[in-house]
Amino acid sequence: MNYQDKKQNALESIKKSGWQNGLLPLLALSLALGATSVSAEEKSADEWQFDATVYLWGSTLHQNTQTGESVVINFGTILKNLDFAAMATFGARKGKFSMLTDVIYMDLSDDQKHEGEFLGRPVEGKLTVGLKSWVLNLIGGYNLIDSGKNVFDIAAGARYLDVDVPVTVKLNDLKIKRSNQDSGWDGVIGLKGRHNFPDGYYFNYYADIGGGYSKLTWQTAVNFSYDYKKFSSVVGYRYLKWNFENDQPALDDLVIHGPYMGIKFRF
Repeated sequence: MNYQDKKQNALESIKKSGWQNGLLPLLALSLALGATSVSAEEKSADEWQFDATVYLWGSTLHQNTQTGESVVINFGTILKNLDFAAMATFGARKGKFSMLTDVIYMDLSDDQKHEGEFLGRPVEGKLTVGLKSWVLNLIGGYNLIDSGKNVFDIAAGARYLDVDVPVTVKLNDLKIKRSNQDSGWDGVIGLKGRHNFPDGYYFNYYADIGGGYSKLTWQTAVNFSYDYKKFSSVVGYRYLKWNFENDQPALDDLVIHGPYMGIKFRF
């Protein structure tokens, strides 16, 4: 018996019972919602399919500034000094074509304190190096392999970085502030794929490399995911790096890496 026959039989049963005035509208609404759910789950590859992922990246940050400061900020320090962060991914796919938008915003800082003496007088020094950054990835993909068990796409797009590195040096009552800010786009090419395990488990991978604004930028990401009815849980690791030319005013290089976990919603 198909879905339409089941729906008709249910309606006839309600009418015969004499409860149609109270239950029929409720049942009709329930069947309508059920039909919507079925159609969403049975989308064909020729229809647009969308997803959105929100995630927490337990990242460690390495930065070398043009002034010579080398700073490593681990995840514990990031949480302690974090003013605000937002991380999300939005994806779309239709047939062999796909699009991906990945957005990261961070505002954080770290302090290094030093004490000593100079000419017999106590000296207290403090160095504060911060990072305010937008990272935007706009990636398009084209499917080459889809065997049911393995999926493989080629990818190309652009990565945008807006970075501001405020540096504050305090020596007793003397305070010096300086802020280096810059932004630009890199073109990237890469690949992405998925291996499907039984029972709703997946292994996903992504890698790209490029340049333009930076001398070289590249990233890799791998994760395991598990599909529920309307969403997927994701656990993985991501590495993202930029190498800059000497004329870049804010940084000499920047690395963000670490494990992440998130939830992907499909609609």
